[in-house]
Amino acid sequence: MGLIDNKMNNLAAANTVRKVAFREKIEHIQDTLKDWQEEGLWDDNTDDSMLTHYFSPVIDEFGCAVYGRQMFIPKDTLIVGKIHKHSHLNVILKGKILVTTEFGKECLEAPHVFVSKFGTKRAVRSLEDTLWLTIHLTRHNSEEDVDEIVDDLTVKEYKELGLINTLDDLRLLEGERS
Repeated sequence: MGLIDNKMNNLAAANTVRKVAFREKIEHIQDTLKDWQEEGLWDDNTDDSMLTHYFSPVIDEFGCAVYGRQMFIPKDTLIVGKIHKHSHLNVILKGKILVTTEFGKECLEAPHVFVSKFGTKRAVRSLEDTLWLTIHLTRHNSEEDVDEIVDDLTVKEYKELGLINTLDDLRLLEGERS
C-alpha cells in the first residue's frame, strides 16, 4: 500500500460517524457557551492568569525547545479546548477532571500522565481544583511567543487537518465515494 493510500485510510478511520458526530456536538457546545457569555448568561472564568508557561532553551541538536503550559482549573469549571495539530504529553499534577473527546470519556485523577492524539479537541469539567500540564516541542522559547506557539500547535477548524466536523459534510463525502 502506498503512502497516499495509507493517509486516505487513516483519514477514513478518523472520520467515522461517531467521531464526526462528537466534533459537531463539541463545536455546538463551544458556540453555545460563547453566545451565553455574550448574553451575560454564562461567566467565562478562564483567563490568562490561570496559565503558567515554562520553556527549555532551544536544543540545537534538534532545533526546538520544550514548552510546558500549566493551567489551573478551579473546581466546577467547564472548558472546551482547541484542536491540536500534534500528539503531545499531558500531566494531571493535582485534582480530578472529567475529559470527553471523540475517543471517549474518562475521569482522570492526579497523578496521571497521558498522550493527546492528533486532532484532539476536548471538553473538560473539573471535579476538583486541578493543575494540568501539557508538554510540546516548539521552535520558540519565550513567553513573548505564546501566540505564535498556539498557532503552531493548534488549528481553528478540523478541516485544516483533513478532518470532517459535520455529519452533513460526511454524508456528502460518502456520496462522492459511491
